[in-house]
Amino acid sequence: MKRFLFLMAIIPLLLSCTLSPEKDDRFEIVTWNMCEFFDSREDGGEYAGWRESDGWNDAKYNERIKKCVMYMASNFKDADVIVLEEVESSEVLISLLEGGLKKEGFLYYGIASDDSALSVAFISRIKPISLRLLFVPSSRPMLSMDFNVNGDMVRVIGVHLRSRLKDENEEIRREELLMIKDEADKCDYPLIVLGDFNIDPFIHKEEMCDIREGETTLPLTGDGSRAYGGRLFSPYLDYASPLSGGTYYFGGQWERLDNILLSSSFFDGDGIEYEGTTIIKGGDSSDYSGRPLKYDKSTGKGMSDHFALKSTFRL
Repeated sequence: MKRFLFLMAIIPLLLSCTLSPEKDDRFEIVTWNMCEFFDSREDGGEYAGWRESDGWNDAKYNERIKKCVMYMASNFKDADVIVLEEVESSEVLISLLEGGLKKEGFLYYGIASDDSALSVAFISRIKPISLRLLFVPSSRPMLSMDFNVNGDMVRVIGVHLRSRLKDENEEIRREELLMIKDEADKCDYPLIVLGDFNIDPFIHKEEMCDIREGETTLPLTGDGSRAYGGRLFSPYLDYASPLSGGTYYFGGQWERLDNILLSSSFFDGDGIEYEGTTIIKGGDSSDYSGRPLKYDKSTGKGMSDHFALKSTFRL
């Protein structure tokens, strides 16, 4: 399957002055799969359960927006950039910002596509310097953004790889991983690739795993100094302090489908440096057993079937 690179012509951005991180000694980035966050406008691309005939309407949409704003303002309050997955349109992003996140300093937003059912998107306190789309045929577009973080140019690639529900997605996902590997190999900036990979590096080792465990499509490492030549560091594999737990619960076990992958520039002792990664829970995001609680429009309870991940860097 041939891979392609497409430049994004326009991503909507709120007009404002360029921002610097509010914290002069830290940079934080979050990824969160919001789980089927559709707007209230029915235009034919909605999944079953998210149409007016299913009981989805303006009132319920506004309630969910309010709920998410409160959750994000509380749990992502120190984030400078938030990458989101499963967002239907820029209307959702505008609603989040106008619903209260703009007051928290999030003035910039963008989405990979307003024409697909669910896309990768972002909101940010920092104005991106440049934006691109990366994708292979039949895949969701990846969103590539460059930010000036306290004088360091940092590239952020938000992803949501094809699911494991269909066998035909396996080859598409392989091409997506190869594209990420190529981007990592040729990127001259500190690189962060984050989002929902639909891959657990401990389970799906033929696709993404530690370089010490043999052949794999996207090699990972737990040693940040070795994250070069197409290899990336994963906090789950951190040799010194591995990230424990998972972000998604399925079939009676935790899975690490959401990940934040880093290049070696964050471990070289110069400029922006990696500190650590945490799984974000809290509020109404988990059930009594501590598992992610998916949003239920009939009751208004829950947030998503994924927990969020946050990485912190020292400037």
